Amino acid sequence: MLKSALSALLLPRRLLSVLLPLLIFLLQLLAGTWAARAESAPMLIRHALGQEQQAKVITYEQAVLRLLLDKTVPSHGPYQLQPSPVVSQSRAFLQLASAELDVVSSMSTVARESQGIPIRVCLYRGLLGVRLPISLSSRSEQFESVSNLAQAQAFKLAQVADWPDTQILQANGWQVERLPRLSTFPEMLKRERIDLFALGAIEVFPIVDALPELTVLTQWLIAYPSVYYFFVNPKKPELAQRLRQGWALVLADGSFAALFEQWVGPQLSRAKLAERRWLVLRNPELPPATPVQDSRLWHPLVRSRLLRLTGDH
Repeated sequence: MLKSALSALLLPRRLLSVLLPLLIFLLQLLAGTWAARAESAPMLIRHALGQEQQAKVITYEQAVLRLLLDKTVPSHGPYQLQPSPVVSQSRAFLQLASAELDVVSSMSTVARESQGIPIRVCLYRGLLGVRLPISLSSRSEQFESVSNLAQAQAFKLAQVADWPDTQILQANGWQVERLPRLSTFPEMLKRERIDLFALGAIEVFPIVDALPELTVLTQWLIAYPSVYYFFVNPKKPELAQRLRQGWALVLADGSFAALFEQWVGPQLSRAKLAERRWLVLRNPELPPATPVQDSRLWHPLVRSRLLRLTGDH
């Protein structure tokens, strides 16, 4: 009787000694499967690129972002882009600071570099600060004769209120009409509420080509040092590191230069920047950490006509 009872007690222990290693093996197998799934899950990137810009400009910025992310798939894994609804630049940066967005693209300022992590390579090689004036076609002759800054500042110029360009122009003594949205400038020109509007050399022609009563002036331009970056959610330093690594790769292998020429080259050919009079302004909003000495990051005309003249080199 006692022998039977002892045997009954020992049986579960023996069974446990057999099952326990099997159970541990199964748990390890499941843990490895879960880890593999986590590693292969795409990095979700919520972005607001080129808000209120013309479609081709948005496509270019997305193409650059995809290029950086594609180059880092081997080191950082797959990704998934999720566009946000169109909002103002100010709103986009509030959403970035509150971690509602992961990537925003914008001209940089000291204030904006405090709201997100700046990835300090300019998507437009400094050319967004090279601004071409737009007027009514019927009034263009009146404006083409401008030969100096004082003459240009006699005309009423408009910019979008929350663009950094507005503060830069005002800091240089320009009386700027502040518009709520980009879409309002054509009607303001037609009603002659303003004389001029200015857009970057790399964005102006696709926009004005769709507005038959307007024209891009051909004889002069406004220029100031500027950079246009990707900014990253402050709570995602790993994404910032990934984009920095992507930039290092695409600058080294020439793929960014090829993409830039594909998208921006035709606009520069039309702009004929070297043939214009450059009215150069200072940019008090340019952050001190801007890499002005890295010649790889700037268009040659920006280096020779702008950084050299303003002393930002």
